[in-house]
Amino acid sequence: MARVAIITSLDYELFGDGSGKVQREQIITTKHLANIYDLYGAKLTIMFEYGQFRAYEKFAKFNSKFKEANELIKEQLIDLVKRGHDVQLHYHPQWHYAKYNNLSKNIDVNLDYIDISSLPQNELNELLKEGKAFLENLLKPYNENYECIAFRAGSWAVRDEAKLITALKSAGFKADSSVVPNVEFKSCKINFKYSNSPSEYKFWFCNDKISKEADGTFIEIPNYTIKNRFAFLNYFNMKYFLSHKISSQFYRVKVSEKKLNKFQKIKKILSRDYYMADINTMSYKTLVKMVDKVVSSNSNELIPIMFIGHPKVSYAIDDMHLFFKKIEFKYGNNVEFWSFKEAVDYILRAKDGKIQR
Repeated sequence: MARVAIITSLDYELFGDGSGKVQREQIITTKHLANIYDLYGAKLTIMFEYGQFRAYEKFAKFNSKFKEANELIKEQLIDLVKRGHDVQLHYHPQWHYAKYNNLSKNIDVNLDYIDISSLPQNELNELLKEGKAFLENLLKPYNENYECIAFRAGSWAVRDEAKLITALKSAGFKADSSVVPNVEFKSCKINFKYSNSPSEYKFWFCNDKISKEADGTFIEIPNYTIKNRFAFLNYFNMKYFLSHKISSQFYRVKVSEKKLNKFQKIKKILSRDYYMADINTMSYKTLVKMVDKVVSSNSNELIPIMFIGHPKVSYAIDDMHLFFKKIEFKYGNNVEFWSFKEAVDYILRAKDGKIQR
């Protein structure tokens, strides 16, 4: 029986078209999630959306609400680090060439840039260094051991994997979590292709492609994903329905569903052949079953696995109380809850032979 370390990563952001309110989509929902995790001694990893923050800083001179929102974000990140949670880097490039709209008094993102690797190599290199430095300057004063070492691409979209991994290594990152194993996704705006990934949940080392195993020290911890012809059935649960019912009132057309009619949207749902360990869309029972699969694998290792969530749709999230209680009852200390950084540190120490995996 394997031991498991669950990393719960939260993509901390507004909606894909730049809409939403920081208080509603980020601050309040993240606070609620953190309170649940604190109750069980578990850790969250905030995947901080630097593109949004950076654009808000840039356009604060036109509208003070952007500066106020960013101050709330900084306060929350500091509070979470003080409480033992983790913060790592996330970036949606549609914010990179965003412009301020004088009529709406809001920011218009550029949806021609969804894929992080669509940015020029030199800009990408500097951007990742800048984001890493920002987080470390903000958070190290509150935790001297804090380090920004991990990244996730917005929408998981990375067409040119070599470009991204070159930039990440150049900036001093040690790990990534952009891969959705063995999945190919195509829409009018969002595309990613991670066919034949090494594993659906285990980490791997990589060199010039995040989706391919190779000799090296750079780590990919994929988003735990199960391929299944009837995967769509897992989305038929009250947690998902309630979350979608509420969030769809604020975000009516997803970026990935632009130009789709109602029939095409239904077809997209029914043809979906994978599901992720997503705390917002999967019931606690499905999440427990996904953990069962790893624990019961023929392995004596300690295996870090990546769960994902989005505060912007974190409604009906209280069933996580049931998840924690069920995991504790079934597995006790055989299942732990780690931060992303703890997992990366563990993997690198194990590789160096300093601990037994």
